[in-house]
Amino acid sequence: MGCGVASFGGALLAEGILTMSFAPRDSHKAQIQFALERGIPAFVAMLGTRRLAFPSFSFDLVHCSRCLIPFTAYNATYFIEVDRLLRPGGYLVISGPPVQWAKQEKEWADLQAVARALCYEVIAVDRNTAVWRKPTGDSCLPNQNELGIKPCDEFDDSTVAWYFKLKNCISRTSSVKGDYAVGSIPKWPDRLNRIPVRAGLLEGGTDIFEDDTRRWTRRVDYYKKSLNLKLGTPSARNVMDMNAFFGGFAAALLSDPVWVMNVVPADKPSTLSAIYDRGLIGVYHDWCEPFSTYPRTYDFIHVDGIAMLIEHQGSKRRRCSLVDLMVEMDRILRPEGTVLIRDSPEVIDKVNHIAHAVRWTTEIHEKDSGSPETEKILVATKTTWKLSSESR
Repeated sequence: MGCGVASFGGALLAEGILTMSFAPRDSHKAQIQFALERGIPAFVAMLGTRRLAFPSFSFDLVHCSRCLIPFTAYNATYFIEVDRLLRPGGYLVISGPPVQWAKQEKEWADLQAVARALCYEVIAVDRNTAVWRKPTGDSCLPNQNELGIKPCDEFDDSTVAWYFKLKNCISRTSSVKGDYAVGSIPKWPDRLNRIPVRAGLLEGGTDIFEDDTRRWTRRVDYYKKSLNLKLGTPSARNVMDMNAFFGGFAAALLSDPVWVMNVVPADKPSTLSAIYDRGLIGVYHDWCEPFSTYPRTYDFIHVDGIAMLIEHQGSKRRRCSLVDLMVEMDRILRPEGTVLIRDSPEVIDKVNHIAHAVRWTTEIHEKDSGSPETEKILVATKTTWKLSSESR
């Protein structure tokens, strides 16, 4: 949180740990752009009045170094949001102010009081760094404390996070069935292909997950062998899956030197929890809005079903323009970057027409064996161009 140029996340890559880094565009300007230039997962975000675009209980560890977030302000609302995101048994690390910081004794005392009220266990306090561990159950929720923090209603859906206001109540770990605490879920990389507890919350989710994993293993193999894509080469590092579902596309790229931003549309089934249970990363987003990143920051964009991203759920009526969506894709794609889109032949024809208008070069391919008959694949490359003198 408040990651700067994401050096913490970069250091953890050597340990085989994938870190989601974020920071606002502030007085230090485009730090997230620098992070993405380094090939480190990052996007623009800040703690304000709404929940961060992640489901509950996603992260094994939350880290804040000199991020200057006032965790105890507004009756500890920001600390409570961190608690929502942190997996039971997970770790919170705060380094820098106010931890044992000169002239911030009250702020440090308040921070410790909030942690105690939520039954966080102090693991270590070393100079200006403090480490806490979140409890694994709900036994602390009835805890009476001077802050007046209460548990959320038992029917509260803590996974909802798109344009959802921050709440001043603690999310119940028992609100999600199953054991998904740190130490209980399979270790990496076994957790990648184990059926996540929260995948089973969807009707038929267990079978769907297994089918999805097999499907994307086959499809990615086809992409590499038959479409001659840059996946698996040094040319592609920052990858986005715009309609990730269970993250099967990202999981199939495990052996490649890439990271994948798995985007789950905000109005589609909430599968982002399962993506995090697999040890992958991602965010909620509505593709009728701009994505929270700088221009020219992704090397490869993958879209399975582009039409559904702009349609009302359950109907073919569009909420926004396909042209606007593809212009936004062009904005975030690097020059010479690649776009792969799967959809019906009719949609691919429309996409191909727009792609030429934004000066992408395109090829249309038949689908891989085992995929729906009524499907084609468009592969496009963003070209480097400039306006002619007559156009100015």
